Amino acid sequence: SSQTRGRSGAVVAGGKAFGLLKARQERRLAEINREFLCDQKYSDEENLPEKLAAFKGEAALPPADLMSLKRMMEKLGVPKTHLEMKKMISEVTGGGSDTISYRDFVNMMLGKRSAVLKL
Repeated sequence: SSQTRGRSGAVVAGGKAFGLLKARQERRLAEINREFLCDQKYSDEENLPEKLAAFKGEAALPPADLMSLKRMMEKLGVPKTHLEMKKMISEVTGGGSDTISYRDFVNMMLGKRSAVLKL
């Protein structure tokens, strides 16, 4: 088994388990990106494959919280203030959450309705 026991006796996942988890995450993100590539709504989006690849490179699964989302936006060259980030998350989630899924993140980044991104 790739699991070992740490000092506390808790099971610690080894490299193989982490690799499998990472591979599953990669497949899931690629799946979501394919959905956007096949969606007619985004057919006029300039450089869509490149944008999706950049988003995937910065993505965090499970859903991103405010600070990880803020760091992602900075890395993508779209820095936002704390308040702008809160507004963006609220716009995408309907105000019901402080976290955002990868699909919602891509929707937000590509969304024509996102006035906050254009600030």
